[in-house]
Amino acid sequence: MSDGLSALKEAFKTVYAESGEPRICRAPGRVNLIGEHTDYNGLPVLPMTINREIRIAFAPRRDGLVRLHNMDAAYAPCGFENRADILHSAPGSWDNYCKAALQGLNGCLEVTDFPGMDLLVMGTIPPASGLSSSSAMVVASALAYLDCLGKPINGDLSRLDLAPLLARAERYVGTQGGGMDQAIILCGKAGRACKIDFFPLRIEEVPLPKACVVVLCDSMVKAEKTGAALHRYNEGPLSCRLIRAMVERQLERDLDEEVRLEHLGDLWSGWLCMTDEEVADLFDEVFPKPRTTIEEAAEFLGCTVGDIRERWLGDLAAPEDGFPLKARARHQVTERRRVEAARDALLAADSRALGELMLASHTSCAADYGISCPELDRLVEVALQCGALGARLTGAGFGGCTVNLVPAEILEGFCIGVTERYYDQYLGISAGVDIPRCVMPVEASPGAGPEGE
Repeated sequence: MSDGLSALKEAFKTVYAESGEPRICRAPGRVNLIGEHTDYNGLPVLPMTINREIRIAFAPRRDGLVRLHNMDAAYAPCGFENRADILHSAPGSWDNYCKAALQGLNGCLEVTDFPGMDLLVMGTIPPASGLSSSSAMVVASALAYLDCLGKPINGDLSRLDLAPLLARAERYVGTQGGGMDQAIILCGKAGRACKIDFFPLRIEEVPLPKACVVVLCDSMVKAEKTGAALHRYNEGPLSCRLIRAMVERQLERDLDEEVRLEHLGDLWSGWLCMTDEEVADLFDEVFPKPRTTIEEAAEFLGCTVGDIRERWLGDLAAPEDGFPLKARARHQVTERRRVEAARDALLAADSRALGELMLASHTSCAADYGISCPELDRLVEVALQCGALGARLTGAGFGGCTVNLVPAEILEGFCIGVTERYYDQYLGISAGVDIPRCVMPVEASPGAGPEGE
């Protein structure tokens, strides 16, 4: 057993002296190589797991109490009662991610006895860095709970069953995301990336470039998903719901028949089976202007502003000059095309083509989807200056990390160059930074499961 696992087990016995012998499960973080803010629209993504993870030592309890401790003192101990309707903690509380897992599984499995658990968490995924530490916590909590229920993974629930279930369950914490994080965390493979399609969930393993290293660089801007940052993140999914409704209405007018789209991705699949060019033309027809006000959307849909809020936008703040629906719709078309091309580039071992696609993706995320920030843009520029073949923001955006495709032979020089040009010169961190923490070469690790699986 590794020193880390031994320390986790010993710490568990100290924290929960009266508890039984702990078992351990693990869930890796992930980095998305390409395909940003497309999963919740039913469009493909191309992520990989990383060798940074959440580990949970756990043991069942005879009562319904769930107790949580963390090896990181920044996370205060907490507990809650497991029941049919688990009460939320304050927004941003770390126990909400465990609660999300239990709430989702209780409903799906029709649990009636609501067992408790003692859990001790240890993590190596930098939080608020866009590497999905939150979803890893949800998945690891779910695996621990399934074990305590006597329903281990691949029993009543397969990994392909559990991924969309937990994607829905994570909305308990307030994020309106898609299913990429849970799918790759559960189904990722060592040494491979995965092209993921949705509705139904389908996963294709693709090889990573042998001559290149995937390197993550932390912008040092926290990519939080609480408070105002949560509303900013949710603007993408919510505005895409409005895009879908307006496109649906236009199709009904064009085809003179009822059209129902569950997701924007339905435009490319099913009976419509449209091409990229046809979808792009349709979007241009629906969104002739760069921005669409909520009043203009209501007139187009033949409803009231109140209806739009109730059905699609909720309490999302409406910019005075309208939402940039045209650009956000365009990003869906171009990013879908880039994901398919990136998959082909990986199969052809064409690292340069992959790098160019990554850079084009960053440009679209910044200009069309509006999820970048000056620090991420600068970090991408620096990475290219230091020899990266491709670089882009990864994750929800607004901070967190960039993902960089770096030729293996220049890895050391790349790390030194980024440290000097970004952290020292741009951020002005005169004492330097912890390179292993901020500039991280990563490898694709196995998907989540019991320790040692």
